[in-house]
Amino acid sequence: MNFFKSELTHFKALELALMGSILLCNIESSTAEMTGNKQIKNIDNLSQGAVEIAQNKVCPAANLLPIRTFDTEKYYVYVCKGDNQNPLGYYVRIPKNLDSKITVPISENNRETYVAINGEVTYQITPYEMLIVKSGRIILREKVVSVVKANGQALAKGCPQGNNTFAQAETRSFFIYICGVENPSSYISITRTSNTIINLPLQKWNQNGVKTNRYVAINGDISFVLTDKILRVSRDGRNIVKEKVLQWGYQ
Repeated sequence: MNFFKSELTHFKALELALMGSILLCNIESSTAEMTGNKQIKNIDNLSQGAVEIAQNKVCPAANLLPIRTFDTEKYYVYVCKGDNQNPLGYYVRIPKNLDSKITVPISENNRETYVAINGEVTYQITPYEMLIVKSGRIILREKVVSVVKANGQALAKGCPQGNNTFAQAETRSFFIYICGVENPSSYISITRTSNTIINLPLQKWNQNGVKTNRYVAINGDISFVLTDKILRVSRDGRNIVKEKVLQWGYQ
C-alpha cells in the first residue's frame, strides 16, 4: 500500500492539472470498453489452458465464479466474485508452467483496476498490465495479452471497435493509442495508476515518409504532443508532463 500511496502522491499534481482541466472543458472521457480490430476476441481465442483452469473452479468456493480472466505471458489471473466475508471478490493467480495458486482477497476495485494485498506484497492488475509490488518495489510487471468477461466476451481496450491502431506508445505514466478509420483521428490515453481514459480528437499529424511519428491533440489551453521519442503535455506553452516513450509501435 505504501507503493500506491507514493505513486498517488507522485502523480497528484499531474492528475489534478490534467483531469481538472479536462472536466472543465467537457472532454468526453470514457471508461467504456474499447478495442481495436486486432484485439476483438472471445473466450475461444484465449489459450485453452486458461479455459481448462477456469472450468476446474479456480475460485475459493464452488459458488464463486470468475468475472474476469486475464492472460499474461506467464500467468493466468482470475477475479472471482465476492462473498459475505470479502464482498469485493478474490484475486487468483496461477503460473502457466507451475502447479501452484495464489488467492488473495481484493481490497480495491476501481475502473477495472483490481488490487489485492497480502502482507508486504501488493498485487494489481488492469486490462493493460499486471504488477506485483513488495515493500514498495516492483518485483514483476507483465503486459496483459487479453481479458475475458464472465459472459465469454473480450473486455475491450485500446482503440474503439471499427478503428485501426495507427500507433501505440508506453511511457512511465500512460498507455497511448492513436486511432482512426482511414487516417489517424483520435488520441486515447490510459493512466497507468488509475486506468482513467481520455479520448481527444487529433488536431494534426505529420507524415515522416511512410510512417507517422508526431501527433497533436488540443483541449483548450492544454496540448498533448506525442512522438516516437517523447510525450509532452503542456498548458499555455509550459510543460506539465514530459515523459520518455519507453515503447513505440505501429500496427
